Amino acid sequence: MENALTHEIELYPLESFKTILDYELHRSRRYKESLTLIHVAVEADPNTPQTQHSAEVFAINVLNLQLRETDIPCKTGSEFLVLAPATGEQGGRIACERLESLFKVMHQTYDRVSFQLSAFIGMTSIDGTSTIPATKLIQQASTAMQHARVNRLNRAILFSEITE
Repeated sequence: MENALTHEIELYPLESFKTILDYELHRSRRYKESLTLIHVAVEADPNTPQTQHSAEVFAINVLNLQLRETDIPCKTGSEFLVLAPATGEQGGRIACERLESLFKVMHQTYDRVSFQLSAFIGMTSIDGTSTIPATKLIQQASTAMQHARVNRLNRAILFSEITE
């Protein structure tokens, strides 16, 4: 059963993602470009290992098909991080809205498994003058996603919205 629950599509491993994030943060500062980090969590109902696996594979396919070639997706546990270099808050909002619309399906059947999908999206953006470290950026996106999850919000939450 363990092999049946491995993902068919690979995303960046977390350690590689963190290295790329550090690089892109330095690049953002050097060239005064914005940067956006999106945190996505998907939940399946009913919550079984098979439906959760199908929900995650569905999310991976959405990310692989809908992100730009320059965006960097990563899977961490059962959640996803997406780094969008040279993307400000407005561009991040547009990307999140596009993802939201793809995840808003009333009832999903994927790989012969039927489930209700819930996606929770958090986002944070910085401008090219920010000196925030990568760990703090990840924490901000995670906080925004957790806010969406706890409040069962089906729209993307920006970190700046919950701290104002």
